[in-house]
Amino acid sequence: MGTFLLLAGGIYSYIHTPIEAFPDVTNTRVRVITQWPGRSAEEIEKFVTLPISKEMNTIPSKASVRSISLFGLSVVTVTFDDHVDDFYAQQYASNRLGNVDLPNGADFSIEPPSGATGEIYRYIIKSKLPIKEVTSIQDWVIERELLAVPGVADIVSFGGEEKIYEIRINPTELQNYDLSPLDVYEAVSRSNVNVGGDVVSKGDQAYVVRGIGLLESKADIENIQIEVKGSTPILVKHIAEVKVSAKPRLGQVGYNKEDDVVEGIVIMLRGENPSDVIARLKDRIAGLNGGELPGDVQIVPIIDRTELVNTTVHTVTKNLIEGIILVSIIVFIFLYNWRTTFIVASVIPLAFLFAIIMLKIQGLPANLISMGALDFGLLLEGTLVIVEHVFVALEHKAKKVGLERFNKMSKLGIIKKSAGSVAGYIFFALLILIVALMPIFSFQKVEGKMFSPLAFTLGYALLGSLILSLTYVPAMCKLLLTKNIEEKENVISRFFRVNVYRLYTFADRHKKGFMIGFGALLVICGLKFSNYGSEFLPKLNEGAIYVRATLPNSVNLDESVRLTKEMKKTLENYDEVKFVMTQTGRPNDGTDPTGFFNIEFNIQLKPAGEWKNKGSKEDLLEKMRISLEKYPGINFGFSQPIQDNVEEYVAGVKAPLVIKIFGNDLFELEDYANKVANSIKMVPGISDVNVFKNIGLPELRIQLHDSKMAKYGISTADAQAVIEMTIGGQAATKFYEEERMFDVTLRFEKQYRDNPEKIGNILIPTKDSKKVPLKEIATIDYHTGPSFIYREGSSRYIGVGFNIEGRDLGSTIEDAKAKVAKDVHIPKKHKMTWAGEFESKERAAKQLMMVVPISLILILMLLYFNFGNMKDTLISSVTLAFAFIGGFLSLWFTGTIFGISAGIGFIILFGVATIDGIVLIGVMKENLQQKMPLRKAISEGVKSRIRPVVMIALMGSMGLFPAAISNGMGSEIQKPLAIMIVGGLIICMVLSFTILPLVFYFAYRKKYAV
Repeated sequence: MGTFLLLAGGIYSYIHTPIEAFPDVTNTRVRVITQWPGRSAEEIEKFVTLPISKEMNTIPSKASVRSISLFGLSVVTVTFDDHVDDFYAQQYASNRLGNVDLPNGADFSIEPPSGATGEIYRYIIKSKLPIKEVTSIQDWVIERELLAVPGVADIVSFGGEEKIYEIRINPTELQNYDLSPLDVYEAVSRSNVNVGGDVVSKGDQAYVVRGIGLLESKADIENIQIEVKGSTPILVKHIAEVKVSAKPRLGQVGYNKEDDVVEGIVIMLRGENPSDVIARLKDRIAGLNGGELPGDVQIVPIIDRTELVNTTVHTVTKNLIEGIILVSIIVFIFLYNWRTTFIVASVIPLAFLFAIIMLKIQGLPANLISMGALDFGLLLEGTLVIVEHVFVALEHKAKKVGLERFNKMSKLGIIKKSAGSVAGYIFFALLILIVALMPIFSFQKVEGKMFSPLAFTLGYALLGSLILSLTYVPAMCKLLLTKNIEEKENVISRFFRVNVYRLYTFADRHKKGFMIGFGALLVICGLKFSNYGSEFLPKLNEGAIYVRATLPNSVNLDESVRLTKEMKKTLENYDEVKFVMTQTGRPNDGTDPTGFFNIEFNIQLKPAGEWKNKGSKEDLLEKMRISLEKYPGINFGFSQPIQDNVEEYVAGVKAPLVIKIFGNDLFELEDYANKVANSIKMVPGISDVNVFKNIGLPELRIQLHDSKMAKYGISTADAQAVIEMTIGGQAATKFYEEERMFDVTLRFEKQYRDNPEKIGNILIPTKDSKKVPLKEIATIDYHTGPSFIYREGSSRYIGVGFNIEGRDLGSTIEDAKAKVAKDVHIPKKHKMTWAGEFESKERAAKQLMMVVPISLILILMLLYFNFGNMKDTLISSVTLAFAFIGGFLSLWFTGTIFGISAGIGFIILFGVATIDGIVLIGVMKENLQQKMPLRKAISEGVKSRIRPVVMIALMGSMGLFPAAISNGMGSEIQKPLAIMIVGGLIICMVLSFTILPLVFYFAYRKKYAV
């Protein structure tokens, strides 16, 4: 009954457990996005960023506060400790923002809660309508509908033109009518309102009184009365032209042959199931495309996360199924009985479903890392020992009494006794494996969120296997192992039995040579490991390439778009490319704080099987890198879509690795950053070096002089209002088109504001209603000012971003640090830190160095509880050295770099290797207790445990062998772990049959004279 409940609950949990291609590795965060159009980076920092940051710093459980200030935009990012949930973070930040006094015209919003992996869907809008109308449909129809889909956090619109109604003022006509821009602004802002006049009664009915004054057409705007001169009304159309126009563009999107399209990016709420959200999203889009959208407007999907999920899940599932088949074959080969094979193999799906149920209860999603690291061979170790022990006991009984009598007798007592005799070993063995996972649970931040699901999944599966081994397996033995129990041996099992024993006897004859060789091998591996290359994680192949081109900060949008088109044509020429989507500049909502200098290419690749050129993705990247070198002065960075988002989330800038130099003087910081960049460029392996420049924004600066303004009776507020309105444009009111709402903006016609001389002639009203040219009260000239101001904590900083290609992370960073220390002298008042992926690696490595010894001590304590004495505990601890040698040699021989994934392989190996010690030492001690001589006790013990120990090694290896040799998309992260386990278990087995008996011999030879 319990088994059926486990099956039913497991299947239900599996169906309803979210499956992600990549775990959300980011902490809870809040982003406060404030737009204040027309203001410089310094003004944004002073009046917006700093007041908001000050309040955010008072929030409890915050981990860090970062900010970016640029022209017209402030983004303050608050990250929180691991335990903080989104509701707490959003609520606290919202409350704190109530204490911030922002300047007029500055509008803030809090980004909905989503993670770095929250982007699940991209689409463009196809239509023959003007781009302004398409943008309007996106903003006012499509976005509203898709935001209503459960699980969707945000829709980011990119590209297009935001429609406005623009009143283009002719300053000559203003002067003719003796008006100022402020007069026009006040008139327009007061002319667009409805009022209510309560209720009037007529007969027995009540009528609601409404005063209608809203603008309903372009003609209404033109006929707004500004002033009456004598008996002649002066209307807007007398001094200006009203046009349907667009706000200044902040960015542009291209897709394949189309260079100007409107894109929508769908962001998922944190914790949602992406497959479910995308399914609901597709249903809603189908409804919109089915006739709800006007005219020929259609939503065309471009990127769908389910494709990546399905591909990676297919790779992991294929590896798991192949592993299960290989493990089952190993079981059958050695036990050579279909009933025992069925009992052992049936534990695999049951333990897996138990783990899924526990994940569902805990609310954890499944992902390719947690699922791909499941070694079903390891799960079966306890089951195997019990079944093998029960089978041997029954076979001996059958030989003793004869098959005919055996088939009729009860076997329950034999099964209970046999299973009970090894139950203690099984309990301690699997408990040791679970304890070995403890260091993974202690990981923090990125590495914690990435590998905790793996530890929980494997831990729950081991727990399920332990419970099943002690309950389900004996019951199945009683049910199936009732008749005709005969031990059969095939060629393969005989080969292992004979040759493994020969290996042991050879080692026994050359004890000193083997012990010296073992010691030398341990020393060699230790020395080599201390200088071995290291990384944080291998890169997951997303089937896409993300190229970022960084132009000079001063570039305008037109030039940036021209270069975008050229580079897109270059990238489209590769046969491996499915399509190229380009993003120039930034989206209108400020969610991506960058400028016209930033060009991003989202290059989706065809499946590798369709490539005509059979090179690797790395080869394609190198070709692209070379083809883009023809653009001088442009820095290129190469990444992948999800990887790029995660890297920016972790590092705070758009780079996988970054050197941050802290200080206050932006010019000094940029000078030091350039020196650091020039220094690390010379380090082998470092590529894509890019200084995130603070300085470089050209400014036409209008410096008002207080003394001159006082002379003419002009207030600073009036002068600034005229400057803002006439040059940059100022929204005076809103124009409603049914449910849609557009700004009505005042601005001088272009020919009256396109150079400093004409700007100097703009008339400013005085207190006595006269008009004074702007040049009389201000100095107008060109300057170069800050384009970006980055802050972290309470200090400004500048970033030097870079990547590493063709070399391991650890040694490259060490060389780069040494090079920078030699070449660049940075004063003590400045602080320099290395962040990004390296920071995560160092944090995880430090955590492992602290926690792994504790875990090993706990393992030794469990071994002590199992053996009951210190001598056997110390003998068994030699298997930890076996695990180190086996795991490291596997990495070394395959050329695999050591990273966190391989480190987890070490942790698992430490637990598995001790099982060999428990099994072999236990039987040797039993033989000694039966008064066998020492040599015979050891040899008979080895001979009797060849089958279970070889099966443990082969099952564990075969369970992950498909993952170790897989090259499918999604196999990259678990591959180092799989290589470590596959090779390490085999080497551990060999050392267990050669070195462990010798250690046992030397430990007991004085007590038991030979």
